Amino acid sequence: MHTEENDNELSAKQAATLLSLSPMTLKKWRCTEEHPELPWYKRFGKVFYLESEVRSFKEQSTLSSEKDVFI
Repeated sequence: MHTEENDNELSAKQAATLLSLSPMTLKKWRCTEEHPELPWYKRFGKVFYLESEVRSFKEQSTLSSEKDVFI
């Protein structure tokens, strides 16, 4: 797990909003392991993402879009 001192935990809904996606898209990705480069975690039955990892994924996906990688 990637950790930073002030890394916020985001709900699936918050992460989806940050990525301009539907929460259902993130759920599909978790179930199909479609984007393993976007790590997610589960604690006490709740799924969450680390904000720094979501932002990093978004940045990498944006930079890679020229190579036909879309989110």
